[in-house]
Amino acid sequence: MTFPEFVHYVLWENKHRTSNHHWKRQHDICQPCHIQYDTIGFYETLQDDVKYILEKISAGPNVSLVPRSTDTPKKSSNGFMKLYDTIPVSSIRELLDIYKIDYRLFGYQIPDRILSRLRE
Repeated sequence: MTFPEFVHYVLWENKHRTSNHHWKRQHDICQPCHIQYDTIGFYETLQDDVKYILEKISAGPNVSLVPRSTDTPKKSSNGFMKLYDTIPVSSIRELLDIYKIDYRLFGYQIPDRILSRLRE
């Protein structure tokens, strides 16, 4: 499946309310308005977040996180951003509309490469 086909599928699922939990909006899954969380972890800081939580629960020295891949987020995200050049701007707008609450709640910024596509 190509990236444009995947985007089309995600948009179709959203319209038909059959979203797979893997790309479902996080605020629908976690319900931050209904649950008082002590900690919110992020993939980008996973190692530090897990270390903090393990210390907070006094897990002890025998509990640890599986080592992370050697591929840095910067390397993989640059290639991933290029994939957005292959989908229509209208689809990007639809995706942003679907996930806009997640962006706001969790403090994410729309990447510059996507913003420049929106200005085209």
